[in-house]
Amino acid sequence: MARGKTRSGLIAALDIGTSKVCCFIARREKDQPPKIIGIGHNMSKGLQSGSIANLDAAQEVVLAAVNAAEKMAGHTIESVIVNLSGGRPESETHTVELPLGSRPIGNLEIRKLNDQKEALLRQAGDELIHTVPLGFRLDGASSMNDPRGMYGSTLGLDLHFVRTQTAPLRNLDTLLGRCHLAIEETVVTPLASGLSALTPDQRDLGATVIDMGAGTTSVAVFNGGQVIYTASIPVGGAHVTRDIAYGLNTSLNHAERMKTLHGSALTSPSDDQEILAVPIIGDEDENNFNHVPRSMLINIIKPRLEETFELIRDQLEEHGLTQIGGRSIVLTGGASQLNAIADLANQMFERPATIAQPHGVTGLAEATAGPAFSACAGLLLRAVEQQNDPLSEAMASIHQSGGRWGRLGAWFKENF
Repeated sequence: MARGKTRSGLIAALDIGTSKVCCFIARREKDQPPKIIGIGHNMSKGLQSGSIANLDAAQEVVLAAVNAAEKMAGHTIESVIVNLSGGRPESETHTVELPLGSRPIGNLEIRKLNDQKEALLRQAGDELIHTVPLGFRLDGASSMNDPRGMYGSTLGLDLHFVRTQTAPLRNLDTLLGRCHLAIEETVVTPLASGLSALTPDQRDLGATVIDMGAGTTSVAVFNGGQVIYTASIPVGGAHVTRDIAYGLNTSLNHAERMKTLHGSALTSPSDDQEILAVPIIGDEDENNFNHVPRSMLINIIKPRLEETFELIRDQLEEHGLTQIGGRSIVLTGGASQLNAIADLANQMFERPATIAQPHGVTGLAEATAGPAFSACAGLLLRAVEQQNDPLSEAMASIHQSGGRWGRLGAWFKENF
């Protein structure tokens, strides 16, 4: 993908989602968090389940969001760091290994292992968008940061890959090219959300962040300061809205409003006594309503949310991540704002669940400080990480999308 430099030392993030498009422009002073100086956001068009379905419509809303942010910031941007919500990202862990001789591990062995890693990256192709080294292995013992000077039979390096389908990446590149924007990096949504929704301690000790969007729900597991697993399912808040519209025979607009004003993830004893007026779809008489108890609305919402959490829980169990994902379930994204949703997640995962707003940036307006904007704020934090990690430019020459190598990557850079 194309790469470009942002003018005036600014960084720009673009969150392209099913329900909204958001652009943040920020300035970062040395050793200070990014300060947002430009904000633009509006309702999406041409997006379906996180993927681009209509280039013309998507181009219109992206340009509108970017232009609004540029006008507020007083600067024009040339490139952005952008999220990828669709494409069915797949998480993989690989280990490259090197047989050892009788002498202690030295720089030569590390270089040979690094050559294997780079060869593996070149073979991965254009569908690889993230690569994170998790640690060295010596004779099967993992989580080793510097094995030099030690003896063993086999030295390995664990790598976390995130792959995605090729077509969504190309469509995203085409869309931003039509908007005259270069792509600094493409980041899967749950990784971006995790950077702004989780504290450094949560990322280090282990936490699972679930980004609940309109078209997709995605998950990222962090441990040891790194993302170790990501996944996405094509179910989100818009599916809940459609369930309500179908179940109550009302329009999508009214269903969304009812979900926002009266919806909940759990029932309460008083729900049967609270009666809601539901406009009938297609009825020209604006005074003609169905009257249903609030419990009926919630009994439509709850099964879809339970299904969503069950799918995520099953994936975590399948990959053995239930424990390594820590004791924290952190919900974020626009669909996480539903009443009692953290309580339902607590029941489903049998772990404490909280709803997180974006942090780590300054200058957020009140209207953009909620969970719906965690991904866009996280993209800014990702951009700062990339600026602080000189290895990312070297990795970009191996693979167009680059990749963050974090503390272990910095170790490679310092020593080699």
